[in-house]
Amino acid sequence: MSNRGSEPDSEQSPDMPPPVELPDELVEGADRSINIGGEPTTGGRASAFAGAEPEAYVAVLVTESTSDSPDFQPLYEESFVLLTAHSEEEAHEKAREYGKQQEISYHNEHQQLVTWRLKHVVEVKQIEDATFDDGSELYSRFFRDYARYRSFEPTLEGEEP
Repeated sequence: MSNRGSEPDSEQSPDMPPPVELPDELVEGADRSINIGGEPTTGGRASAFAGAEPEAYVAVLVTESTSDSPDFQPLYEESFVLLTAHSEEEAHEKAREYGKQQEISYHNEHQQLVTWRLKHVVEVKQIEDATFDDGSELYSRFFRDYARYRSFEPTLEGEEP
C-alpha cells in the first residue's frame, strides 16, 4: 500500500503544517488493512454466500495528485490491489471503495496543499492461480505499442519516478 503523505517527513520544519491524518475508521489494526465492504474475515458470511468461498481478485487503480500551485505537475500512481469477493461485480465495487478510502490531502514541503484522488479503476481480474507460491502470476495484460508503454514507464528510461 502506498503511503503518500501518511508519514511526517523527518526534515519537516516545525512551522509547517503536519500531513493530514487518515481518520481512525480507515485504519484497522497493525496490518493496516481497511474495511472495504463485506463481512469481517473473523465473522460469518453474508447469507447469500453462505456456502461459497470468496475468490481472489486483483484490481488495477490509477490515482492522481493535484494542487492549486501554478507550477505543480500532476503525478499519477498505478497500484495493484488484492481483493477477495464472491463475484467480479463485488470485486469491482470493493476496488472502487478501496480507491476512495485511499484519497488524501496534505501539505508538501512548500506548504502547498496536495490532493490524491482515485482517477480510475482500470481493471478487475480474478486471480486464476491463488496459491501465492513463488512464481504465482497475479496480473498480466497485453499491449501492442511498446514505445507508448516506455513513454510512461520511468524505469525503462533510467529515470527515477
